[in-house]
Amino acid sequence: MANKPSVLQVVGYSNSGKTTLLTKLIPLLEQEGLRVGVIKHDGGHDFEWDRPGKDTWRYRDAGASLVAIVSRSKTAMLELKPVPLSVLVERMAEAGADFVLVEGFKQEDYEKLVVLRDPAHRELVEAVTRPVAVASWEPFAHPTLPVYAIDDAAGVARFILNRYIMKER
Repeated sequence: MANKPSVLQVVGYSNSGKTTLLTKLIPLLEQEGLRVGVIKHDGGHDFEWDRPGKDTWRYRDAGASLVAIVSRSKTAMLELKPVPLSVLVERMAEAGADFVLVEGFKQEDYEKLVVLRDPAHRELVEAVTRPVAVASWEPFAHPTLPVYAIDDAAGVARFILNRYIMKER
């Protein structure tokens, strides 16, 4: 069994900057020698993984429950059913992830970094389980949680390293 990676959910309302923040965090964490896994929740949409007419699409269209494609440099697999977040985290561990960033899944019970674009959204910090930090577009002080500017990816990365990684080393 693989080591269990630490997990941090990055949650916020639509267009709050979650993906942009994650794309800045990933290289900072990878530069520290971590294998970072990322899981994205596509709330309410039915994402398309492959294109109509391509072989993998044709297999899926023919009714396959699982479709995988492997090249010299990468592997992708599509399951035609939703998989619980805990199972996806286990799979990331088996694939060698040291740390898993999860975008979305607000109702899950992992620790959360809450991304706030609008001051009216501050209620989200209290509405979710296990908030540990905030990244905000607007300056504000939270009584118990560290608050980072949305463009302070280096500060958020230091927070992650100190909270999750340094304690394990």
